[in-house]
Amino acid sequence: MKPKCWRCGRGIGCPDCIRTGLNGRSFILNRSAVTYDTQMKEWLAQYKYRGNERYAPLLIEMMLRVYTMLHREANIHLGNKGSRNSSNVPWSVHAVTSVPVSGERLQERGFNQAEVLAQGLALRIKVPYVRLLERRRHTDKQSFKNRMDRLKDMKGVFGALQDAPDMLLSISSQVAECTGSPAGTPRIKGPFRILLIDDIYTTGSTINACAQVLRRYESLVEMPIEIYSLTWARS
Repeated sequence: MKPKCWRCGRGIGCPDCIRTGLNGRSFILNRSAVTYDTQMKEWLAQYKYRGNERYAPLLIEMMLRVYTMLHREANIHLGNKGSRNSSNVPWSVHAVTSVPVSGERLQERGFNQAEVLAQGLALRIKVPYVRLLERRRHTDKQSFKNRMDRLKDMKGVFGALQDAPDMLLSISSQVAECTGSPAGTPRIKGPFRILLIDDIYTTGSTINACAQVLRRYESLVEMPIEIYSLTWARS
């Protein structure tokens, strides 16, 4: 899907991203593989609600294509669009994570659809997948809510896993070793880039709520963190 809105990746004009105050969002940008039209709704229903996991490889392949486009776009343009990377090191992500589901949803569906997509994509792009977030309370289905209700509903929903900072520091140290940093360098200086995966982007409230939590790790890992979102569909 070719984005018209640089921030959220929507294929048409996006009123959400031009609203006053939204420049303070905690993520850099979102990109999506498809527009959430009638056919794509049926595909997602087969995968997410009816447990037809045969759709997973196809959806992962579609997300791999859009990640490739994001990677190309970022290396060409992102330095002038707000990334905190001031070096000449090529743009890349250092870890992949996903939006968590509640225990009720996990029991209902038997799997976290976003995590399956994230793990598959991480394997394809050779970047570690890590669980960094937890869902602290169950919420009703977001598809039944308007924009304001979604924004209110996301407050306090997500939290940080206790061992997440240690995992990020470990990955950072591995990246420093692989990129030939000077001996004794314990980790990269940043920014540490996390690719956050979900199935659908609607208002961005879920992605932003997760990104806010992830950004809180900055003081603990002592380096800037940038969040990029990749979703299968953009509504």
